[in-house]
Amino acid sequence: MIEQSELDWIVQKASELLADKVKDGPLTDRDIDLAFEIFAKPRLKRLPEALSSEREYRQAVDRIMIKLQECARRLNVEHWSKD
Repeated sequence: MIEQSELDWIVQKASELLADKVKDGPLTDRDIDLAFEIFAKPRLKRLPEALSSEREYRQAVDRIMIKLQECARRLNVEHWSKD
């Protein structure tokens, strides 16, 4: 299984893309998917532990996507919610 710190690093870096994008407008599911495709997916595939089984790879993808969705919600609230 992939180390949690490795997943956290991938999420952190992909979240930086979202943090830049949120300045242009509220984040959408498409933005989350793009952050995953551009940053997280290539790095995840480079981790040999990620490919040890399809199930473990799928779990890692799911964890990353959940974290990115949480990040996008938080960023949208911080930048676009009305006081």
